[in-house]
Parts: sequence; C-alpha cells; structure tokens
Amino acid sequence: MAKLIRHSIVSGILVGIGVLINTIASNPVVGSFLFSLALLTIIKNGFTLYTGKIGFIRDIPLRDLALMLFFNFVGIFITVYMIIPQRETVMAAMQAAANAKFSHDFIYLFTHGIMCGALMFIAVYSKEPLITVMSIMAFILSGFEHCIADFPYLFLVFSPLNLLKFVIIILGNSVGSILLRILFDGLKQKNA
Repeated sequence: MAKLIRHSIVSGILVGIGVLINTIASNPVVGSFLFSLALLTIIKNGFTLYTGKIGFIRDIPLRDLALMLFFNFVGIFITVYMIIPQRETVMAAMQAAANAKFSHDFIYLFTHGIMCGALMFIAVYSKEPLITVMSIMAFILSGFEHCIADFPYLFLVFSPLNLLKFVIIILGNSVGSILLRILFDGLKQKNA
C-alpha cells in the first residue's frame, strides 16, 4: 500500500511537470512532445498513473485504482501549486486554459475523455517509447481531456458544476481505456 501511494504521488508530480512544460511552451508541438517525458518515466519505473492503469481493471483491485487516482491528484497538486503562484505568466496561461476547458458541455468532455483514455491505453499497452510519445502528443494536440492533467485547472475554476464536469472526464478516460482493452483482447483472441 505504501509503495502504491508513493508511486502514485510521483506519477502525479511527473504529470504536473508535463502540464507546466506544456503550458509555458510557445510551440504546442514541442510542449506536447516534452509532456511525454512524464509517461515515459512512469512506464520505465513502474509507477502508477490511473489513466495508464484503468484499462487493466480486471487485473487491479478497485481500491488500488481509487488510491492511484487520489494520490495522482495529490502529486500533481504539489507540483503545479508549488510553481504557479511564483510565476504570473504561468498562472495567467493556466487560468485561460481552465476557463476554456470547463466551458465545454458534458458530452464534449465525456467524448474527449474517452479519446484520451483510448490513447493512454495505447501508450501504456504498446510498451514502445515511440508509440507512447505519439499517443501523448496526439491527445494534447487534439485537445482531448486527461483527468490527472486537468485536475489543477479544476481548482482555478472550481464550482459544483465544474466538479461534475471533472467527474465526467474521469468517466470518459475510464470508458475509453477499458473499451480499447476489450477490443484489443478480442482482436488477440480472433488472431490466435
């Protein structure tokens, strides 16, 4: 349990670094490329990121997934809120991004969450660094929603409605990853 908590916090910290880099990068392609460092490090070290593990729900206890999610939030909160208050330009960029993200309706956030969940499953399932990098870049450049990466934005525009929208993003990420795992498993059995 202690290891799961530590690994989940570290994963959140790494995603927080990715969020900050992506936010301050003047070139979105460069920002999305550098963001992938977070997931590459998480995969290489066997850390636990909810969006990378939820597709394997049949293999991981629900309690562990819930702990991962919570402590991923703790980790990203530590990183982002250690840096943002010290840099006005980052705060302004994060605020603008938060307003844009949470201006969307539930269907938009759910479908964009599903697509991100699918890409996160591909990034982890493939075990190929190039595919991982391309999956991360694809989700960021497409504007898909990632619940861990979106968590700091929620705090900037917190309201009961936006909290509900955030839950929808979590559900979308989960559905996308789980559905893709089911499809991949089906294809493997068909080809066997």
